[in-house]
Amino acid sequence: MRIIPKSGDDSIIIDDIISRFGDLSKEDKIGTIFYLIKELKRLHNISEQEIIGKKEIMIPIGVFGNELSSLEAIVKYLKENERLKFSKIAKLLNRSNKTIWSTYHNALKKMPSPFGIVSKEILIPASAIADRSFSTLESVVGFIKDIGYSNHEIAVMLRLDDSTIWATYDKVKKKRGIKVGRP
Repeated sequence: MRIIPKSGDDSIIIDDIISRFGDLSKEDKIGTIFYLIKELKRLHNISEQEIIGKKEIMIPIGVFGNELSSLEAIVKYLKENERLKFSKIAKLLNRSNKTIWSTYHNALKKMPSPFGIVSKEILIPASAIADRSFSTLESVVGFIKDIGYSNHEIAVMLRLDDSTIWATYDKVKKKRGIKVGRP
């Protein structure tokens, strides 16, 4: 049993934290992670970079909600804003170089202009998109749902219908083996 000290005389069992993490508010999740990082830094005299490892490429929520598909928006952002090579994007997203090249050129036809300023209210790790058992949209919706947003909030962010988000997340739950339907 692993225990993390808490302020006061109480202790929190780490397995309990992990099991309850999904129920926490966004602010509580962030606070918990910052607390754990702070404790690791203090106890082991290491930097945040050593704790977190190499910096992961993040995709801002603002790239979605235009005429591009989810994958097209991600590839266009990574190519133009992050200035990554097609091979690097392919590796990050677990796709072939040919798929990434083709997706980028399709995105350029639909949206030749750059993104400009995009909302970074939510940042999605590229690794969240790499699981090929989920579509790109399923990965995006699943990630945003996991951090506590409602279907309607996600629909507004992605500029999609509420029913599209519901259906997409329903597929995510089925693929994750979560019971769906009415009790």
